[in-house]
Amino acid sequence: MWHDFDYNSSKNKTIIFITKNRKHHVPSFFIMSFYFMAPHLFSLNFKILINRLFRLYIPYIIWPIIFYKLNGYLNRHYHKNFPDSNEELKMQLLTGKRFDFPLWFQCDLINLTILFFVIIFIFRKLSVYIFEIIIILVYAVEYSGYKYTNILKKYLWNDAWRITFLFNSIPHTISGLLLGFHKMLDIIQKHKIRTFILSFLIYNIIADYNIFRNIKGSMYPGLNLNIQSICLVFIFSIFPSHYITNKYIQKLINIITSYTAGIFYIHVPIHKYLKDYSYNMRKRTFKGMIQEYLICYFICFVGMLIFGKTPLRHMFS
Repeated sequence: MWHDFDYNSSKNKTIIFITKNRKHHVPSFFIMSFYFMAPHLFSLNFKILINRLFRLYIPYIIWPIIFYKLNGYLNRHYHKNFPDSNEELKMQLLTGKRFDFPLWFQCDLINLTILFFVIIFIFRKLSVYIFEIIIILVYAVEYSGYKYTNILKKYLWNDAWRITFLFNSIPHTISGLLLGFHKMLDIIQKHKIRTFILSFLIYNIIADYNIFRNIKGSMYPGLNLNIQSICLVFIFSIFPSHYITNKYIQKLINIITSYTAGIFYIHVPIHKYLKDYSYNMRKRTFKGMIQEYLICYFICFVGMLIFGKTPLRHMFS
């Protein structure tokens, strides 16, 4: 929940480490998401595709509509200034950004899942080579410094930067797809020690010596970020959760992570609604972040109690 936490306010070494490496969380999520989806995409499993899109679309559409209505109510009755115009709702649903901007990630997941399925459907066995070519082309454009967003500014106005996010997401998602195609996480389980040492070394060499030039003006660009994120995925994958044998710790982990997706969907609007009533949330302290997490967790917990047996459960879990 680093959107609503001021890391500069802390001197804790763990938090400083997270701050320094926080840009890896989005690429790592993209890699893992498409890694586990890869077998279903390459086998052209249409049923799994529809189920995935269904799970992604429900929170992507319903939460913005709820917040759009709630924004309007608060503006009219409590003289707030939350975005509540039809244009802002339209752009939220088109781009995943307006009053619930973290949903841009959801938007890219949806669009790239459909795009990759279409490419595999058309090119079949050649699709792996197509994906490799796409990665090369994307990085060629990124490192060239070409301002590709200028082309679409007349269509997306101030949201032209969204194309940058989508463009930056492609190498990470394709990396996950190709790793899944080759079942790399299964392979490295046979070489845990070598995988850990090599991944750790590569990650730190890139971090210390900046082998690849930084690209300015983009959120998640560059080959260095992609390689480091893959290293992190490898490192954490060789320590699967079943290594934890203590049933109480397992239960605690399950409780903490049960509503991760739901908390992600709602944490930014909830912060905006409540920050005027909580000093710590307004100042974006660590304590405020914990308060925000617990409030979002409670909302998702109640939501699952009410809608847990309906398709709306995807809004909370």
